[in-house]
Amino acid sequence: MKKVAHMTVNRVSNIWKTFQKKYKNMSLPVKAGFWFTICNFMQRGITMITTPIFTRVLSEEQYGLVSTFTSWQNVLILITTLSLYKAMMNLYVKYDNKEQVLSAVSGLSLILTLVWFIVSLAFVDQISRWMQMSKTLVICLFATFIAQAGIHCWQVYKRYTYEYRSLIIVTILLTAVSSLLGVLCVLFVSDTAEGRLVPQSIVTAIIGLGIYISIFKHNYTVYNKKMWSFALVFCVSLLPHYLSEFVLQSSDKLMINYMSGARDVAIYSVSYSVGSLINLITGALNSSFAPYQYQQIKAKNFERLSNVANQVLLFVAIMLGCLMLFSKEVVLIFGGKKYIESATVIVPICIGVFFNYLFQLFARLQEYYERKLTVVIPSIFCAVLNLILNYIFINIFGYQAAAYTTFFCYLFFCFVHYLFYKKVCKELLDGIQIYDIKFILILSIGVIIGGFAIMAVNSILWLKYMLIGIAIVMAVVKRDTIMNYLKKVLQENR
Repeated sequence: MKKVAHMTVNRVSNIWKTFQKKYKNMSLPVKAGFWFTICNFMQRGITMITTPIFTRVLSEEQYGLVSTFTSWQNVLILITTLSLYKAMMNLYVKYDNKEQVLSAVSGLSLILTLVWFIVSLAFVDQISRWMQMSKTLVICLFATFIAQAGIHCWQVYKRYTYEYRSLIIVTILLTAVSSLLGVLCVLFVSDTAEGRLVPQSIVTAIIGLGIYISIFKHNYTVYNKKMWSFALVFCVSLLPHYLSEFVLQSSDKLMINYMSGARDVAIYSVSYSVGSLINLITGALNSSFAPYQYQQIKAKNFERLSNVANQVLLFVAIMLGCLMLFSKEVVLIFGGKKYIESATVIVPICIGVFFNYLFQLFARLQEYYERKLTVVIPSIFCAVLNLILNYIFINIFGYQAAAYTTFFCYLFFCFVHYLFYKKVCKELLDGIQIYDIKFILILSIGVIIGGFAIMAVNSILWLKYMLIGIAIVMAVVKRDTIMNYLKKVLQENR
């Protein structure tokens, strides 16, 4: 027994030493990507742990109100901040002084959000009736925009410079404290949407204030005419695109709220939250992959970028497949039996998530070359299409229709962005195709067919678990092949 224990300890020790050696040899972008992934897992993990508490303590109507608040937050932050932080990547390509870019964009974002906060206070009664939320939640909503504007700018700076330590600490602190206070408030103070959202807003405001102080304490000039002008022109011209993205991602919840009620919003939100769990992966990937894309495009390392993109897409597809396969089980964990009907729409939501991630590959090339119209036009068209389809089919089939209309629009959205991506490659890159389109096409078809096959299998439990068993056996048998592939992925990312 002692011998076995000793051998186990030695084996663990050897594995740890091997990991340390490989970690030291990693490039800074790979290290940053690794820690961003860990950070996202921890951040989403905290949310995952607390979500079952909120879905069980809050009534369906109150949980639906929380989801409605989040949807309004997602759209109004685009308007109040103009998403100025999204211009920072392009500014970093133009200017070497990254701290000055951070200070200038943060200063402009602060001014804009303060103005909007004052306006919201002046018209709080009207806004409250329009949004169907209490005045307290309206004030919290606009107050958090001030803090979030600074946090977003600071996060972009940290990701671009690969300064992952401070970013991870702040992100985890923000998520953990706001979630903990939210749980305590709904359990012991008020089991309402205010009990969940007010503590979250307070924590965000405090951390945002601290970040603003850290940005401006170096006495960098806040006003920079050239940077302000570029950021405003860049983001205002792309605002229709950002608003259109919101329409595709979140407007369905607002439409369900007005057309079906808060209860259906709650059920749909649980399914959407489960389907969007993959954002745990994609968010972490984008933290390092988005700057990596810009850098590789600038250096014209197209072949390497294509290989990494293929690996990332395949990884995302596999994770989505696993999530679709265990959709009912995940819903039971997150929402309980009262939300089990939401499992029926997780598959189309997951497929939509895949195409939502895929289109960004094409869109970022257009954004890099500042081809704003090719980004904006498909976004507006697909957003309008989504609103029309939602209005028609939610009235006929209920909240479930929103999942299918959104999936269809993301698919169409991705296809149109591909056409414009191809146009940019032809005009600016002498026809060179950055990405492996054949691989992407095969993978996309596989995700669609596989998704609906899983939907059929999910209703036949014995077949579902038999296939899971076969997959596990194959993974064990092919473990060497899988490990070699993972090693190749790591090497490609160095």
